[in-house]
Amino acid sequence: MATEKKYTDEMDALKTDVQKLRADIAALVGAFGDDASAKGQEAREAAARHLREARAKSEAGLKQIEGSIEQNPLTALAIALGLGFLVGALLNRR
Repeated sequence: MATEKKYTDEMDALKTDVQKLRADIAALVGAFGDDASAKGQEAREAAARHLREARAKSEAGLKQIEGSIEQNPLTALAIALGLGFLVGALLNRR
């Protein structure tokens, strides 16, 4: 009977330990989820910031190109014509 009591006590202790372990795991998963969510938000904000910067730079570059074309239209036309011939020659090789 003493071994049966000892077995029951050990099972109760094991059940208590498993419940504590479950609670600890749930707390860890919750903390990890919160941290991952915060990191995801930071990544989205950084990506949005980089996108805004890239748009601003591309718009500035486009304005600079447009200004160069307006100042030197014949040069721009000659460059476009040369690139057209080059692309045509490359495509005819296939």
